[in-house]
Amino acid sequence: MKVPGRIVLFALFSFAFFVTTAAFVSASDQKDKKGGSKVVDSGSFGIFVGGKRIGTETFHIEQRPDFSVATSEIKVDDGKTKAVQSSEMQVLPNGELRSYNWKSSLPQKEESSVEPKDQLLVEHVTPADQKKIDFPHVLPLSTVILDDNVFSQREILVWRYLATGCVVKNGGRLCGASHFGILVPQQHVASEVTVELVAREKLMVKGAEHDANRIKIDSEGVIWMVWVGDDIDDFKVFKMTIPANSVEIVRD
Repeated sequence: MKVPGRIVLFALFSFAFFVTTAAFVSASDQKDKKGGSKVVDSGSFGIFVGGKRIGTETFHIEQRPDFSVATSEIKVDDGKTKAVQSSEMQVLPNGELRSYNWKSSLPQKEESSVEPKDQLLVEHVTPADQKKIDFPHVLPLSTVILDDNVFSQREILVWRYLATGCVVKNGGRLCGASHFGILVPQQHVASEVTVELVAREKLMVKGAEHDANRIKIDSEGVIWMVWVGDDIDDFKVFKMTIPANSVEIVRD
């Protein structure tokens, strides 16, 4: 896997979200007329369970002059239950969280937000009964947000791993296992994940063969497999799976 030298530079500073824009944005990326923002990735993932498509996540990730922002909208209909959720995450150039907001309109109205306060993270939750609750978390501001069902946040985690968990040697990339502290707002819990590059593989994407890196994410025994492309594919995630649950997430 050939790696641009810029990734190594930013890895020294352990940047999280910002490193994606420094290492993965090409000259052809779109620029916002007002602020010169750069689109890092934008598109949708199909959500499949047992081979049946049950939903779609539409996402947009960009760098703005003062912070980076990732938005997501998820719509699910499995024939029994419908769900509609949206989220927005903002991260400062040093990798610290600026804000996170999540909303659900179906099957019921709920919302939550996470903000830094006194070097901690505070979660404000408004459940279906509208009785607001605050959950303070004794976590560093650089903690990774990895919310339920927001699959584009797994892509951001993979980018962070590739930028900070690997070294370049003899023109190639050596990647060991890395550990990341995470916060799952919908569950109001903090945890840790282990991320590791396990194989290089050929993967068929829309009828074409691509070189891909298979990465394992271990979340307290729940195993995710994630296939991400090389620099020629802007390090975009092609597919994710949770083998134990027959869940597959595929880029449209």
